[in-house]
Amino acid sequence: MTIRDYQQADYDKLYEIDHAVFSKEIAYTHSEFRWYLRSRRCRTLVAEDAGEIVGFVTASVESRNAGHIITIDVAPRRQRQQIGSRLLEAIEAWLWEKGAEAVYLETAVDDSGARGFYERHGYFVFERRAGYYNDTLDAYLMMKTAKRSMA
Repeated sequence: MTIRDYQQADYDKLYEIDHAVFSKEIAYTHSEFRWYLRSRRCRTLVAEDAGEIVGFVTASVESRNAGHIITIDVAPRRQRQQIGSRLLEAIEAWLWEKGAEAVYLETAVDDSGARGFYERHGYFVFERRAGYYNDTLDAYLMMKTAKRSMA
């Protein structure tokens, strides 16, 4: 498996994976997704195995000292194969390199699997945001500091 930068030809497959992984309420619309993929503050890394895209992660540099993981998606049939962990590690390395002292992300409160995944990678719940997803579903704001990443 290789991890590489996003290419425009990847768009349809990434959009398909996002909609296979997340419910309609959480998955990105075409316009939201395109905005993140085109933003100069964002970077998208793609996991590819034998020529097949199996996952991706998008993150942004929010300020000189904060990084934001916007989404991390692994094709449902390829989950629990360390793909998400490798994508997370790669994007965190980029964010730390860019000077982030902390990295944060949001995850739905009803997704205990995602919360557990992030906790295993050193993230902690910082706060709960009411109605974060389309004013209907709460999210946990989770964070990892550079100090925690070294532990």
